[in-house]
Amino acid sequence: MTRSPFFFTSYAVRRADSPLVRQFHDRLQQEVEIKRGRSATNEGFLDVGNLELGVEWRRKLSQALGRTRFLIALLSDDYFDREWCGREWAVMTERVRLAAPQEPVAILPLFWVPVARALPPEVAAVQYRMPKLGAAYADSCLVDLMRGDPQEFEKFVIELTDYMVQAATAPLPELDADTAERFPPAFGLTAAAPAPTASAPRTPRASPTEEEPPRADGAAPMTPGEKRALIELILASEVARTRDGWDVYVDSVRTLVHPEQVHLLSDGGQLRTRVVALVTAALRRRTPAVLLAVGDALADQTGEAEAEAVLRLVRAAAAKWPMA
Repeated sequence: MTRSPFFFTSYAVRRADSPLVRQFHDRLQQEVEIKRGRSATNEGFLDVGNLELGVEWRRKLSQALGRTRFLIALLSDDYFDREWCGREWAVMTERVRLAAPQEPVAILPLFWVPVARALPPEVAAVQYRMPKLGAAYADSCLVDLMRGDPQEFEKFVIELTDYMVQAATAPLPELDADTAERFPPAFGLTAAAPAPTASAPRTPRASPTEEEPPRADGAAPMTPGEKRALIELILASEVARTRDGWDVYVDSVRTLVHPEQVHLLSDGGQLRTRVVALVTAALRRRTPAVLLAVGDALADQTGEAEAEAVLRLVRAAAAKWPMA
């Protein structure tokens, strides 16, 4: 492949359905070639399970990932346990962040098989059901559509391609292969931050300084998608069910940071407005103190297990904060 691939098929390698993945990938590439013509970049990239063959293949995968226009993510329970799938997702999310203030469509998650587990927040933040892909897919999964309703599968591929061709008009920054290969995964067995031990006491955090963007280059420790996911997780939690519960939660956040910072944590207006204001204020500090308090206060009020997804998001963001 000499040119940047138009799309990159991301999936969890499994012997049982690998031929079906290839069938879907080839059919999508055929339709892309039909719609985009010979002068356009139409190639698709498919990892056929050769990562174990060595560094050279990993390099090729990273090069394709850093240059492709779309990530076609074939979701399954196994997908969320694969470090490389998590890295592929994270690299594309980072490329979308680099396109700010625009947010071009770059990740197209598709339910390859039914998913029994809760979606990671990074995935839940992305729209993964599109009405235009057909009612048959809306009530099923891609594998069953391929095997059980070939006519609906054809409609699905055509509509998906049309959507990709239209969305591809928005530019997407590239990422070099070295960065893509080393990029931390968004999920996977090695991506989750370790939970604190029950005996570890929490102490009030040092007072953050004035409210400013945390990085001089304008980059944020959270992507727009991660920020949306954090907001939605807090809104869906127990602390957002009543105003009294929210007040207790905000007071806990204030206690974990510093009393002098109370005036910088807005809690006026509708509930969603208050949550957005809190998360936004936390992300604008020179230190991750407020953001970490957002997670710790939630864990205090709902329990570590219920707050696990929020804690994972805030700890990952804190790890990307620059040194003071």
